[in-house]
Amino acid sequence: MGIPSHETRGRPKDAAKREAIMEAAKVMFMERGFSGTSMDGLARAAAVSKATLYSHFADKDALYRAIIESKVIDYQLADFTDRLSGDMERDLQLIANDMQNLIFDDEAVRMLRMVIAEAQHQSPIVALFEESGPKRVFTRIADYFAALKAQGSNGLGCPEREAELFTGLVMGHRRVIQILMGVEKAPTAAARKQKARDAVTAFLKLKRD
Repeated sequence: MGIPSHETRGRPKDAAKREAIMEAAKVMFMERGFSGTSMDGLARAAAVSKATLYSHFADKDALYRAIIESKVIDYQLADFTDRLSGDMERDLQLIANDMQNLIFDDEAVRMLRMVIAEAQHQSPIVALFEESGPKRVFTRIADYFAALKAQGSNGLGCPEREAELFTGLVMGHRRVIQILMGVEKAPTAAARKQKARDAVTAFLKLKRD
């Protein structure tokens, strides 16, 4: 349901209200699932009017997408160009550290569990999550490898394949699965840094051999 334009035209968007809406939405999505969450309920939970809610987010899809994108931004993976040094090992270490911290963020783990649960019901949340989170990060990494290859870096092939190899090493799918199942706890900060170092070392070794 849309809000008439005369109710939203010219209104400044209050950052505090936007944050309150997103925080309320995180709780509701995780407690009730995507299909069980309504815009009416979100407005009540965030203590804002429906007009305010719709002035910030056109619909539930846009709100969920914003939540996932904000998590990627929090860990500086939406665009890391300005932080790159030009040294591949240092750059990959920076990216790997940020990926580890994002992957094992408690909220991110709970979000992924919700997506997996919703997937069996063919929920639109699956595509929203993929496009706003994993795909966005993967594309940035592939772009990085494409830039390196264009500059003449030796040993690099298809940027997408390099990104696939690198992200696979960083994530460590077995550990991710164990954590999602609750079999293992999320790694400590020190363990995440070590995993990131190991992943970069393994990737560079494969490229040099």
